[in-house]
Amino acid sequence: MGDKVALPSLSLPKQRTHWSVFVVIAASVLFLVMCGALYLVLQRQQAAEEAFAKRQTDRATVLKAETEKARAEAERAAAEAKKKEAEAAATAAVAAAKKAAVATSASDAAKTSRKRTTRRSSSRGAKGSATTASLPGMPDVPAAPAKPASKASKDIDDLLKSFK
Repeated sequence: MGDKVALPSLSLPKQRTHWSVFVVIAASVLFLVMCGALYLVLQRQQAAEEAFAKRQTDRATVLKAETEKARAEAERAAAEAKKKEAEAAATAAVAAAKKAAVATSASDAAKTSRKRTTRRSSSRGAKGSATTASLPGMPDVPAAPAKPASKASKDIDDLLKSFK
């Protein structure tokens, strides 16, 4: 045991590298190439996701602006509708006032014709009776006062005059 053992030399002349070493080196290079390709794919995927998110936020901004525009347009349309409704109410009030004036003149005419008919029937005797002479299709409406009685009716009359 005291003898020294001589170890063989690892670098022998004309000795080639084992084929398994080439396989390991080739697999390592292939692994590094695949890692690089995976990194590039992940980079592109992340860029695509960021672009998609940006497009979504831009679209949301555009939709929000369109919604606000539509809301403002609807409010403007509602205001115009209220204005037209007020104008229609004023026109209806003018028409009602004209109808009342026509009805008043018709009732005045009916009263005068009743007085004439009553005088004639009383002069003819008991045979004739008093008849009511009203226009067909026109209801009997009490006479409207000639002058406005309150401040509100004066305001309405002033409003109606301003439309002329």
